[in-house]
Amino acid sequence: MKLLLPLVVVFALAAAAVVSVRNAIADETVADVNAGLYEAGKARVATGVNIDDAAWKAIEADAKMAVRLAPSNGHYWNALARVYYQPRTIGDTSISPDYASAYQASRVAAVMQPSSGYVWSSLAYASDHLFTQGQLPGGNAAMEQVISRTALLGAREPNPLANTIDLGLANWPQLRAATKQDVMRAINNLAVRNKDDVLAIAYRRGALQTVCTEKVLVSHRVCVELRGSKEANGAASQTGLK
Repeated sequence: MKLLLPLVVVFALAAAAVVSVRNAIADETVADVNAGLYEAGKARVATGVNIDDAAWKAIEADAKMAVRLAPSNGHYWNALARVYYQPRTIGDTSISPDYASAYQASRVAAVMQPSSGYVWSSLAYASDHLFTQGQLPGGNAAMEQVISRTALLGAREPNPLANTIDLGLANWPQLRAATKQDVMRAINNLAVRNKDDVLAIAYRRGALQTVCTEKVLVSHRVCVELRGSKEANGAASQTGLK
C-alpha cells in the first residue's frame, strides 16, 4: 500500500505532463493557423485573390490537429470554424466558404465556451447562411437564439454587437418581439461607441427607419435628414405635388 500511493502520484504527474505538452503543441499550432488566416485575409484585401486550396488545406490540417490535441478547448474549435469561413481557389475555380462545417465547429466551441460573445457571433454568422438555405437545424427558433445570445454575451464587444445588428435587421420581419428587443439593445450599445457603424449596417439592410427611432440616434444628421425627407414627401402628397 505504501508503494501504491507514490505510483498513483507518479502516474498522475505523468498524465498532467502529457496534457501540458499536448496543450503547448496545440497553442503553437493554433498560432500558426491564426497567422495563416491573417495573411490570407491581408492578401485578399490587397489583391482580391483568395488563398489557394493547397495552402488552405494545410491550415485546415493544423486546426484539426489542435482540436484533436485539446478537444475541450473552445478557442481551437473557433479557430477551425474561422478556417471554414475562408473562401479559396482551385486553379481558376473559386470555392465558397464551407458554412456547414463552420457551423459544426462553432457549435462545439459554443459548448466549450458558452459565455463567449465572439464564439456565439461566429455561430450566428454560420447559422444565418444555413437558415437562408432552409438548412439550419431548429429553424427560426435556433436563429433567434443565436442572435439573442450574441447580443447578450457580446454586449461590450464591437464585433459581436455589429454581427447581432446585421443579422437581426436582416431577419427583422420574422423575429419575435423579445428578440427584436435584444437587437435594439445591441443597437444602443454599439451606438454609444460608434453611431456611424450602426447606421452603415442599417443602411445596408434597408433599415434606417427602424434604427432612427432609438433615442441614442434620433439626433444624428442621417436620422434628421431621413425625417426631413419623409416630412417633405408627406407635405408634397397632401398638396398634390407628388
